[in-house]
Amino acid sequence: MPGEQSVFSRKAISIVLAGIVIARFVTLSAYPIFDKSEARYAYIAELMVQTNNWITPFVDHGVPFWAKPILSIWLTAASFTLFGINAFAARLPAFLIYTFVGWLVFVIGRDERDPVFGLAAACAFASSAVAFFLGGTVLTDPALMLGVTLSMTGFWRGAYQTNQQSNHVWGYVFFVGIAIGVLAKGPIGAVLPGMSIVAWLTLHREWASLWRRLPWISGTALALMLVVPWYALEEYRTPGFLHYFFIGEHFDRFLFPHWSGDLYGSGRGQPRGTIWIFALVAGLPWSIALLIVLLRRNARQQIFKGSALKALLADRWVSYLCFWLLAPLVLFTLAANILIDYTAPGLAAFALLTADAFRRFGIAYDHRYGFIITSALVPVVFIAAVIAISINPGMDSFRSQAGIISTYKDLTAGRPSEIIYAFDKPISADFYSGGRAKFVLNSDGIAANLGNADTYFVVPVGVWPKLPDDLRQKLRVIVTRNHYVLLQPKATP
Repeated sequence: MPGEQSVFSRKAISIVLAGIVIARFVTLSAYPIFDKSEARYAYIAELMVQTNNWITPFVDHGVPFWAKPILSIWLTAASFTLFGINAFAARLPAFLIYTFVGWLVFVIGRDERDPVFGLAAACAFASSAVAFFLGGTVLTDPALMLGVTLSMTGFWRGAYQTNQQSNHVWGYVFFVGIAIGVLAKGPIGAVLPGMSIVAWLTLHREWASLWRRLPWISGTALALMLVVPWYALEEYRTPGFLHYFFIGEHFDRFLFPHWSGDLYGSGRGQPRGTIWIFALVAGLPWSIALLIVLLRRNARQQIFKGSALKALLADRWVSYLCFWLLAPLVLFTLAANILIDYTAPGLAAFALLTADAFRRFGIAYDHRYGFIITSALVPVVFIAAVIAISINPGMDSFRSQAGIISTYKDLTAGRPSEIIYAFDKPISADFYSGGRAKFVLNSDGIAANLGNADTYFVVPVGVWPKLPDDLRQKLRVIVTRNHYVLLQPKATP
């Protein structure tokens, strides 16, 4: 019966959705903080807690971090303050954002369609590859995803939902979302929603009535009060921040491959247009499932007749989702330096559109349990990878210094000692050592520090055989893990 089918779908999807979220939560601390980006942001937050400086983030002692705004670092530092400095606390803010964005997807899907639709869309969001990954990683992208999702949800519900009683509140949510996005990543937090909304308003000729629908004056004032103080204080404390951040990070980085002005890494040059390939991967397995749905006979017939596109553009809500999804893809099409994470702001819209396509073209969410199996793919693969890391935590392909630092701490057992990295020092070494790991450039630096038996050295695996023979004779290998070798001076007779 249709009623029984609906109840079954709701229960099944709810159970699967809960399983996905639980799987993400229990794996937060199941693997160490990895290099480079995750370790960098975790260490910046660790330094914030150590120095009690909640205005200027530092990438190293005395070196301000200008590449990103403060919000994500605040969240991680606050989590460290509450739960201690560890992998679970570092990733917890991203998990809470992931859960909250999934709830927003459910709410907007439920209110525009029905509860089963909302649950299906939330399930598609939670189990898509990049959303699931970002739900437990120390990066700035989850906070931007939150800001864009809040602003797009707030705008739609504040201006166009039928329940007039809550419009006023959601109107302010739109401006709070803008503020969150700007504090998470900068101007792009306002540009992405702006692109989507302007395109949609133009298509549906809604400009005339827009002024009456949202609290523009008080909402803008609220957003400015949330954003401007930190930017002003940061420029006051570290002059030059605004120029580097707004010009370098928002124009030069994206226009010039391998941008030489990057103070904190190197540009990720990609062929222009790669963002569309990234979008396909980011939405896996749902991007493939969506393509399969669109290739079905009834879908093909509607698409070829032009009725599907016409219906899509005529449907105000679905067209709104399309512009929301397309904004980051269009913006980054000509960018020279991009990452797959840049697709995150459109993931909520992608999940809602996927659920809509399933329903529009007559596919039940639990048809032959295909929906449930598809939802489980990414979590199962991820858990398998975590198990592989647990079985072989020293694998070369997993870059983290958690194991090396842990072994060093066990060997020294609180005695006065030091650990020195030579030739290269991964950022996770700073995070796990609390910033106490030292660095020397070459073998001469190792030789100059051989006097203390409680001084340990770490070198890349490929460097160890190439050290001078007389120096190697004075060192013994303690452990080899994650592409690095921990060494200790041999006791002198």
